[in-house]
Amino acid sequence: MPPGISLESPNNPAVKALTFCLRALFIQVQAALNPQSMAAFWTSLSMKLYDILISRILQHYFISTVGAVLLSRDVESLRSVALLAGTNHLHWDILRELLTLYMTPPESIKTLLLGADADVHAGKGLFDRVGKAQSLIFLSRRIDYRFKSTHGFKKSAWVVELLVHLNCSDPTDAPLNLSLFTADKLN
Repeated sequence: MPPGISLESPNNPAVKALTFCLRALFIQVQAALNPQSMAAFWTSLSMKLYDILISRILQHYFISTVGAVLLSRDVESLRSVALLAGTNHLHWDILRELLTLYMTPPESIKTLLLGADADVHAGKGLFDRVGKAQSLIFLSRRIDYRFKSTHGFKKSAWVVELLVHLNCSDPTDAPLNLSLFTADKLN
């Protein structure tokens, strides 16, 4: 969280400026393009915004609970601009679901990943909708996922326990593959 940002602030200043500009340009772009071209252009713009945001989150940030609240507001603003035109905006809905991983206490994360039945085969959790590796990689950006020890960074006890319960290895032990998160893979 940048200094000076509070929970009362509706959006990050950069997101606020970007959404303002996109809304202002929307009318001009709409006037210049036929409906099919407009839909294709705005869908592409939406997907590119998503891809940039996901890349920044996964490569540069660790998210706290308060940070997740602010991030969800920014995502909602970007999503509302993306929905002005075009089709295939499912990626924003999936991102909204993934953001709940940052706001949920560790003891309830298994339910988000597998669904209320805690059955990987029930098809109700994030593993089914987004993918196992994608969900776990996104989860790894929680600020409490790792802690600094005298021997470097280690996974928190709740993470180790979760991975054992899920019978999963940690996909963050390998290099990050950002292509798993592109908007065109989710739509």
